[in-house]
Amino acid sequence: MKLKRYVIVPFVLFVLACGTNSQDPAKNAPVFSLKVERFDSAFFSMDTVRTKQSIANLIKQYPNFAPEFFAKILMLKNVEDTHLIKAYYKTYLPIYKETKTVNALKVALPQLQEAFKRIHFYFPKYALTHNLVFFVGPFESYGNIVTEHALAIGLQMHLGVSSKWYQDEHIQTIYPNYLSRRYTPDYITVSSVQNILNDIDPQIASEQYPTLMAQMIQAGKQQYVINACMPNTPDSIRMGFTNAQFINLKKQESNIWQYILHEKLSYSTNPNDIDAFMQDGVFSSLFGDDIPSNAGKYIGYKIVDTWMHQSAQKNISMEDLLSTPAEKIFTAAGYAP
Repeated sequence: MKLKRYVIVPFVLFVLACGTNSQDPAKNAPVFSLKVERFDSAFFSMDTVRTKQSIANLIKQYPNFAPEFFAKILMLKNVEDTHLIKAYYKTYLPIYKETKTVNALKVALPQLQEAFKRIHFYFPKYALTHNLVFFVGPFESYGNIVTEHALAIGLQMHLGVSSKWYQDEHIQTIYPNYLSRRYTPDYITVSSVQNILNDIDPQIASEQYPTLMAQMIQAGKQQYVINACMPNTPDSIRMGFTNAQFINLKKQESNIWQYILHEKLSYSTNPNDIDAFMQDGVFSSLFGDDIPSNAGKYIGYKIVDTWMHQSAQKNISMEDLLSTPAEKIFTAAGYAP
């Protein structure tokens, strides 16, 4: 089971024109069937008087997920420890009830269906799962997981911006407001596609790229692919910025780029320079309250988008895009907003 800690990040994407199949080749791709498993409902329907038998039934019903849920999400050394399981059940039952009220699946399932169709179209060699497992896990644990058999989605991370649970003092130390404002049903598909991309090409999410330029381009590649997989999703959702930040970012795009050039930051390896453009936060330390802190993701996407719209890349695949060196894209793009 490949467990990835759930992080919602700004997605810098824009709607591609969908007027013709050449502009949106995946539009008429075959439907990719999805099977939904509600481990959350099964877990919180268990008989806590007969806990051992209930756990055995869960493992039998969900043999590919239940053992990993207990061992790697709840971090239990032994499923025989029914005291801890019942304590978790009692603590998170109100949160499970809130997920039922929110009904995130109503929003997410159509979006996931469309996104999976497109992922399969763009990456036909990748063994994309047909299985979706929904669960409710600890806030401190995982929220979006690519496993060997399924994509597992933690509904505790999609209760909506107004949920009182995210305002808990302890939770705020983990997920401050600039993160938790994105914990809505609308972000399930964005996070899922990003996590699958990380599994398709683990290097795309690597933090080992030495320069600011390389990190911006790598982020831009991912944003470009996610855009193609979610062409009908609003910019604000794909990016993770507020509407105001998005508008101001577009207005200041040229100024931000000129700043990078003037300060000779493109090839900077200084962690402070890289963090100033790539680290998520409340606002930009360089450009003020109206610009998101990770504006470099936006610039990276625009560089990749410029390169991809050149005639030389007319027939390039998404797989080829991901494998193209960042330096080649940066040099050939001739980005000049």
